[in-house]
Amino acid sequence: MKTVIKTTLWCVFALAFLMAAVPQSSAQDQVEIPSWEVGWETNMDGVYELELSGDDDILDSIDFFIANDRMGEVNLAISVEWAESSVPIELEYDESVTIPASDNQTFTIEISDITGYSFDRSPSKSMTLILTAEELIFEQQASSQEIDAELSVPAVFDLTLESVSNGETLYSGSSVEYQVLVTNSGNGKDVIKMPESSVKSCPSVSVEGLDAIKDTEIDNSTTKDFTIRISASESQPARSCEITISIKSAGNGKIITTVFEIMVNSNSVEEDKTSDGNIGDSEAEQDVDITESDTLDFLGIYDVIFVLTLAVVIRMRNRC
Repeated sequence: MKTVIKTTLWCVFALAFLMAAVPQSSAQDQVEIPSWEVGWETNMDGVYELELSGDDDILDSIDFFIANDRMGEVNLAISVEWAESSVPIELEYDESVTIPASDNQTFTIEISDITGYSFDRSPSKSMTLILTAEELIFEQQASSQEIDAELSVPAVFDLTLESVSNGETLYSGSSVEYQVLVTNSGNGKDVIKMPESSVKSCPSVSVEGLDAIKDTEIDNSTTKDFTIRISASESQPARSCEITISIKSAGNGKIITTVFEIMVNSNSVEEDKTSDGNIGDSEAEQDVDITESDTLDFLGIYDVIFVLTLAVVIRMRNRC
C-alpha cells in the first residue's frame, strides 16, 4: 500500500513538472481574430503620373484591394480624398463594401478632371491621395486602416502663335515690320523649334528674321514678342499676298501656324498720288491768280466811275 501511494505521488510531481515546463499561451493569443487588410493593387511606388485624354483632360483610374482573413464577412466604409482641399480633380469609388470570409477583392477609383487643371499645376508638384477604410459593426466603427499615395499631373505643352501688323504700307522695293507673339499656355517650359515661313501668290515677297526665334525657351504662362521683316522686290506687282508663319513645339512636336494677308502696292501708285497732289497744287495756285485778277479788274472799273462822277459834280459847280 505504501508503495502504491509513493508511486502515485511521484506521478503527480512529474505531471506538475511537465506542465510547468510547457509555455502557456496568453489569453489575448487565444482570442485573437484573423484581421483584414487594405492596400494598393496599382503600383504606387514613387510618384504616380496621371494619364490624360485626347483633349488633355485628366482621365485615369487606380485600384486598391481588401483582403479578409476572418471566418466571417467584414463591412467597410471607404473614403478617398485629396490632402489639399483646393485640388479640383474628381474621385469616384464605392463608399461601402462587404468582403466575404477568407476573400480578397479589388476596387477601382476613377480619377477625372475637365476644368483644365492639368495646365495649371506643375508636374513637379505632387498631390497626396488618402484612402481610409473603416470597419463597421452594428454601424459602429470597430477598426480602421489608412493608406496614401503621391500623384502628379503630366507635362502639358501648348504653344500658340499670333501675328500683329504695325500698320505700315508695303510697296514694291521696300519692307515692313510685323510682330510675332508666341505664348506658352502649358504647365512647364517649352522650346521653339523649326520657325519657317511661306508666301502664297507673291514669289517676289520674302520673310526675314525667323532665325532669331529658333531654340528660344519660353516659361509657362508667358508670351514672347519677336519682330520679323517682310520685303517686296521692285518687280513685285500690286497684289494681296498670303503669308504663313509656323513653329514647332519641342515638348509635344506639334506644328503651330498663323496666317495673315498683306497688300503690296506698286511704286507707280505712289507716284500717281504724288503727281495728283502736284496737279492739285497748281490748280489751286491758278484759282488764286484768277481771283486776284478779277479783284483788280473790279477795282479799276470802280475807280473810272468815281472819277467820272467827280468830274460831273465839279462841272456843275462851275456853272453855278
